[in-house]
Amino acid sequence: MRIIEGKDPIWETDKYDVILVGTSIYCMLTNGFQSKIRFKYPNVDKENNKTPYGDKRKLGTRLTIYPIVDEQPTISLCYIANYPNSKRVFVDYDALENVLATANAEFKGEKVLTTLLGASQFDGNGDIEKIKEIIEKNTKDLDIDVYVYEQIPRLDEIAYNENKLRKYRDQGGEENEQLWKNRDKILEKLYLK
Repeated sequence: MRIIEGKDPIWETDKYDVILVGTSIYCMLTNGFQSKIRFKYPNVDKENNKTPYGDKRKLGTRLTIYPIVDEQPTISLCYIANYPNSKRVFVDYDALENVLATANAEFKGEKVLTTLLGASQFDGNGDIEKIKEIIEKNTKDLDIDVYVYEQIPRLDEIAYNENKLRKYRDQGGEENEQLWKNRDKILEKLYLK
């Protein structure tokens, strides 16, 4: 297990065989890394929405979406959390262990990318050190990189980028005006829309 800090992994996904994405049983891929995966690989959201909303039987299971195009990685949604609530811990550590153990068996020897599953406000708010231990213990057969970075709400990230574009526009010039006019396309390229 390698820890990679401070780098948004959305730009690295095509370098991996498998992506493990932590999520809740409520079919919510709305913020952070989950949301960017949803926009970069739209079939993931489509398949996730076919699963029963809020079904507690999903907890501790995975939904694996195989590539549509050869260059795409396999993406496995890991149902490790109950309803998201940024004010409390909602990751289920037993579910986390189970999804990692099954991923370890299914993807043995493959190059795997994941975030610190269950630690962000969008997939569990769990204890970082405990999660690191669980990942280390349950992924011995994977060539796994764990990305640790600050995941922020999607709307906050959109506002941040729009503010940057607005500052360019306000400096004047045709090129800066074009950036502002193309802001939706830019946000799409950042996997925010």
